[in-house]
Amino acid sequence: MRLLRALPVLLLLNGTASQANTFCCEDNSGRRVCSDALPTICFDRAYRELSPGGRVVWEVEGPLSPEQRTRRNTELRAARERAGAEATARRRDQVLLESYANVSELDRRRDRELANVDGEIRAARARETALREQLATFTKKLPANGNPPKALQENINTLESEINAIQSVIQGKERESRAITERFKADRKRYVELVGPTTSTQPR
Repeated sequence: MRLLRALPVLLLLNGTASQANTFCCEDNSGRRVCSDALPTICFDRAYRELSPGGRVVWEVEGPLSPEQRTRRNTELRAARERAGAEATARRRDQVLLESYANVSELDRRRDRELANVDGEIRAARARETALREQLATFTKKLPANGNPPKALQENINTLESEINAIQSVIQGKERESRAITERFKADRKRYVELVGPTTSTQPR
């Protein structure tokens, strides 16, 4: 009689056990090891907890090897760099859209900046021409033989230094002009991509 009363309890316990989740991992040979309690061999490696229906309800990664940690850190760093680059690109796009009502306004801005730099280049070249004329005047005064007067040589040296300096300025301004052209070329292309070829010519 006592055994009959205990039978429903045993059946209930067996039914509960059959519905328990299962823990699985792979041993050193790659063989799958599973149990309704986490197997000892799974303590230091990746394992999964599966529902009675076989669905993964929890997944735990095992400890990483030094090579895996290095690879993961590299991947995380690359992902952060990509995210940063994408955020920067979005900010640039927003600034571009807020800066110009249409592509014609962008073109006018480019032309103004180029005109300013071109004016500086013309002024520098005019200064170079004047310096070279002065240098030619002093050079004609050099004696055919012997050392030139100290003051004359100092004037020549000063003019040559100024000419070299102004040439560096001109080269820098020419690089700046090319950079402006390339920057506005890229901005114009991106602007049209953002607003469309038709909308880009109309005020927004």
